[in-house]
Amino acid sequence: MKREISKRTRRIGVIINYASLVLFIIVFYAGEYRSWDAPTIIGGIIALVVAFLSFIYLYVKTHLWKFVHTSIEKLDERQVHVIHDSLRYSYSIFSILSLSYILVLTLTARFSINTLTTSGKASLGMIMLGGLIYLAHTLPASIIAWNEREVFLD
Repeated sequence: MKREISKRTRRIGVIINYASLVLFIIVFYAGEYRSWDAPTIIGGIIALVVAFLSFIYLYVKTHLWKFVHTSIEKLDERQVHVIHDSLRYSYSIFSILSLSYILVLTLTARFSINTLTTSGKASLGMIMLGGLIYLAHTLPASIIAWNEREVFLD
């Protein structure tokens, strides 16, 4: 018997997942620019663990990850419509965030002497790129989790 996960719980899960991802990126930036002291390392580990656990609960246990990554031939008309809408919204959100990030990098490089590109901190850009890749893969499932009435745990 499957148990339904409430919309409120799913929304909290989406917020926790993305907040912990953003927190991890911020902690990583702080570690690179200040120092990797014990509180920074512990904060980064905690943020990463929370992101991982919320990913498992929100996307894996509810099968949203599998649903969004299923071949279209295996879906009924309603499911195709739900995924299409989530992909449409995801594309818009992802495009705006990615282009904003590129704009910030460009402006930083243009108006600052100490930039990510000139400071030798290539790992910072890689962390942000990893975050964007994660966002691209989870955003459609997050939109479904946020909007759909019924999503079940196994």
